[in-house]
Parts: sequence; C-alpha cells; structure tokens
Amino acid sequence: MSPSKTVRRRRLFAVLAAIGATAAIWLVLFGGGEDATTSPDRLTGADLSSRATEIVAGLQPADKVDQVLLVGFEGTDQNAPLVSELADRAYGGILVGRANWSDPIQGSALVSALREGAASAPVAPLIVASQEGGDYRSLAGLPPEQREIEIGDFADPGKAEKWSAETAEALADAGFNLNLGPIVDVATIDSPIADRAFSDDPRVAALMSAAAVRGCSLPALTCAPGHFPGNGAASQNTIDGPATVALDEATLQQRDLVPFEAVIQARAKALVVSHSFYAAYDPVTPASLSSTVLVDLLRDELGFEGVAISSDLEEGAITAGYKVPEAAVESIRAGADLLIVTAPDSQPKVARALLDAVDSGAISEQRLDEAAGRVIDLKLDLGLVK
Repeated sequence: MSPSKTVRRRRLFAVLAAIGATAAIWLVLFGGGEDATTSPDRLTGADLSSRATEIVAGLQPADKVDQVLLVGFEGTDQNAPLVSELADRAYGGILVGRANWSDPIQGSALVSALREGAASAPVAPLIVASQEGGDYRSLAGLPPEQREIEIGDFADPGKAEKWSAETAEALADAGFNLNLGPIVDVATIDSPIADRAFSDDPRVAALMSAAAVRGCSLPALTCAPGHFPGNGAASQNTIDGPATVALDEATLQQRDLVPFEAVIQARAKALVVSHSFYAAYDPVTPASLSSTVLVDLLRDELGFEGVAISSDLEEGAITAGYKVPEAAVESIRAGADLLIVTAPDSQPKVARALLDAVDSGAISEQRLDEAAGRVIDLKLDLGLVK
C-alpha cells in the first residue's frame, strides 16, 4: 500500500476511533455497561500448581487481595519508613519507577532494602521495572540505550534477543524479577506509541517480539509484553484519556494479535493488558475490564496461561469513566490477575474495595484465589517462593 493510502486509512481510523471513544465514555458513564451487582465474575480456568494452591489456602483474604496488587510508591530513600511498610505487606509486586531511581547505585540499594524487608512478608513481592529503551527507560544508567524501533529496523531476531538479554541481565543484577515490556504492538509512524514498538509489519513485530521474550527469560527474571490485544491503532495514548481501537476483528487477527500469538508461543509468563476500548470485542468496556478480552479472547481463544496484568489503573483512560477502586473490582471480576496501582493514596481504597467485593459476593473467593494463585505460581517459577 502506498504511503498516501496508509495515511488516509490511518486518518479514517482516527476519526472512527474518536467517535467510538465518545460513545464508549457515554455508555460507561450513563449505564451502557454490565451491572456489577448482577453480572457474575468470570473464572479463567487457572491450572494452578499444587504448591500455589497450598499457599493460597493458607493466606488470609486481605493477603490474597494484596497478592493481586502491583503498587507504586514515592521517594528514593532506602531507609524511609515507607520502604519497610511496603515490604511487610504481601503485595503481588512493587513497581520501582523513574521517580524512585536516581542512578544504579542508589536504585540497587533501594531494591535491596525492599528485598530484605520482604523477608517477613507472607509471600515475597515481585520487584518490577518498566524499562523500555532509549528515552523510555525508567531506570537511568541501565540498558537498553536503543529504542525498540531502532532495533526493529534491522528486522533481525538475533539483535532483538541480544537487546533484550542485556536489559534482563542488568535488571536481574539490580534485584528485579519482572520487566513490563517489551512493547509488542504493531504501530505505524502516526501511532501514539510509534517509536516504542518494533515495527508496523505484523510478521516482523512477531519475530522480534518472540525473540525479545526469549532474551529476557532468566531464572530469576521474566518479562510481560504489552499491550494486549494491541494498542498500535489506538486513537490516543491511554495515559492521556479514553482511547478506541476501531479495527474490525479480522484486521486485528491479521495484524495486532500476531505478535501476541508469537510471544504466547514463546512461553511469555505474563502479559500487560490495554485500557483501550476495542470496537470488535467490547466497545463499551476497556479491555482491562472486559471478560470478552481477558477470558474469551486471551484465555479461551489464544490459550494464554500466565499472569494477566492490567495497565496502570491511574491512567486517564480509566479515571475518565471510573473511580480507581471500582475499576479494580471490575478488572478482577473480568479475569485480570494483577492490577497496577501506582498512586499510594489509591492503594488502601482499592484493597478495601476488593475485600468488600469478596464479602458481598461480587468477586467470588474462587476468582480471587485463582488470580492470587497465578501470581504466586509466577513467583514460584522465579524462585521467590519455596
């Protein structure tokens, strides 16, 4: 297809996406979605190990709720009281971001303090980074220096695997267990995530993404590719507000799902799920809150057995239509296993909302157990839990 036709097509998608986003927001705000009080939660058919099942059975409900939370925090001081408070909880994971990391010496000391403090926790947390490439690195002083698009230009899976392996080794040396990446979206140059992705060619993106997953598979560290089921054609970045992917189902299958099928075949242990609205699957609910995406598509159709991680529930795509605790409940009900909640002020409210939802039956104990169990199985794989 010629560049001019590509641009015209993408502009048409953008117009349709804007219309779809407006309709989606209206429906979410004014009753177009499912009724949370009557719609059952969706079990995802988790095949947990006997050890994970045993551990979950020994946890209190509050500890199970903590296991499904990946929390952010403020500050860089390894001796701050907040660090010990974080480590004492049974959180699924702790996200160390740009605001927590000044340089490798300070950052590694902070990670070490988190790790040491977690010795008394019922189940140790994953220590998590969101380390993309180049300008998109959260952790200064660690690789990779090149953005994905720069690696993708070679269309050489060997280069992608090496690029990813160097990053994984540096993260593991600094004490991390999970990296939220690589970005495996198929993104054209006018996409809101264009230079964060390997390619606008589904075949190239799939080859490079699978290689990157292989490169980051270390004994104590793994990666979570995103943003399922593909954010490359989104109307805007979900950080900024509601975004719609207006592609039809056939196009998504031939384009955006191809790299995700590849990373699932490459045995990715976790995936990050998008907050975009997908007209082909569920036009009134963000993907991260939709059982159609999380169960019907991801589990039943694609056969993914790992941890489904929501994108940050503090993003504008969520907060425009939901309160964060409400979104957390809906995401777990829909089939997510681990929720990113970066704002410390939201975390106790989210935990309370999840506990209340279990008490009321809005979230079944079985759904919470399978979500927590998947997170614990990942920790078992990485040697965090014996």
